[in-house]
Amino acid sequence: MSNLLKRSITGTIYLTLLIGSILLGKYTFSALFLAINVLALFEFFNIIANNKFFPNKYLGIAIGSALFILAFVISSKMSNSRFYIFLIPLLILLFCAEIYRNKPYPFVNIAITILGIVYISIPLSFLNYFVFPEIQQHKYTYEILLGYFILIWTNDTSAYIFGMTLGKHKLFKRVSPEKTWEGFIGGAVVTIIVACILPGAFNILNRIDFIVLGIIVSIFGVAGDLAESLLKRSINLKDTGKILPGHGGILDRIDSVLLTSPLIFGYLLVFK
Repeated sequence: MSNLLKRSITGTIYLTLLIGSILLGKYTFSALFLAINVLALFEFFNIIANNKFFPNKYLGIAIGSALFILAFVISSKMSNSRFYIFLIPLLILLFCAEIYRNKPYPFVNIAITILGIVYISIPLSFLNYFVFPEIQQHKYTYEILLGYFILIWTNDTSAYIFGMTLGKHKLFKRVSPEKTWEGFIGGAVVTIIVACILPGAFNILNRIDFIVLGIIVSIFGVAGDLAESLLKRSINLKDTGKILPGHGGILDRIDSVLLTSPLIFGYLLVFK
């Protein structure tokens, strides 16, 4: 089977699962994104451990999962925000557990474990606030999240097409030799155009809101991709995993989300 066919089949299944889970409701959304959170943390800790460090993989996954679940029940008003306090003993447990693990560089291990939670679980947890927005009285709605993903997919696809057809000037050769300024600018322009159209389908936000989201995705989605490329380059990896044939790992698919979702959460919190 050719790599293009693999990519096409995998991409179709991935998009179908993602869109389907968002449209079906809050429990399918939470189940899928909790699974993505677990798989992404598992990948992250595995590739770092391969570099002779020893993050506390299972405790880190447990804390990251607890954070996502808490964000789900709190953003949906099933519980009060003060329940985030339960994360404190879990973080303290991380330090206590390291005492008994007898691994080299214990504080580096703790730092990497916390980094995984900050880099992956916090951004994914913010997605709960996209589907339970304050402007909807914290009732489940798919419109902001689906619109957000459409902008990410538009930016990724159009940047790839413009980069392949017109790309001559390297964007950041040291980190990602294939990315070009032509791809970046082309992706940004198409993404802003799509952002102008989205209010016709998702009227929960106005045109200015979607344009702001498009600008954030265009700039910081690429930064997220470059940051993940920097991680892989630092440990001599091409892909973070093999769970998605033709695409690599889960981290390879969500890198744009990891730096954009906190900024969009901040925008929605302040302006909506």
